[in-house]
Amino acid sequence: MKKLSVLAGLALALGIAALPMSAQDETPGQQTQLTVSAPTGGHSCGRSSYPLYCFGVPMNVGGTFWLDVYYKAYGGPTGFILFNGVLDLDMAQVTGFTYTTIPVGQPFAGQLSTVHVEFTGLTNDGDSDTFTGTADLTFSYIASGPCSGRGCSMLPVRLVKSGTLVVTYN
Repeated sequence: MKKLSVLAGLALALGIAALPMSAQDETPGQQTQLTVSAPTGGHSCGRSSYPLYCFGVPMNVGGTFWLDVYYKAYGGPTGFILFNGVLDLDMAQVTGFTYTTIPVGQPFAGQLSTVHVEFTGLTNDGDSDTFTGTADLTFSYIASGPCSGRGCSMLPVRLVKSGTLVVTYN
């Protein structure tokens, strides 16, 4: 009987050791497209400032993300996107950034109009996967204080109007 229980224990131990410790749940090259679920009027990022900072941007699959980028940094853009409850995405490093601004002669001239962000990051589900991606966001602005023909007295509030993120698993 003792021999049988030792054999059963050995078989159980070998069986557990043979199980993968984490599962690969994405295939390399798999792409996922996500969209910003901004409310009517847009999601407020707070006062327009440098660096570009926007927290709690809601996504169509649930969860939010936080974007923080020094896009005029010496040597290229630096910053991150932190995903909170968005699929299995965790933190991503910004690797590229291009933008357009509102033209002179229009309200809020010089403020960011559109941005294209490139990033690379890690998943948070324990399988050590990595991903790359792009985010294309469109902004609008509202006055945060009194305005006149000479401009506004305070920095405007930046709103995310729309956005698409494409994530590719490596």
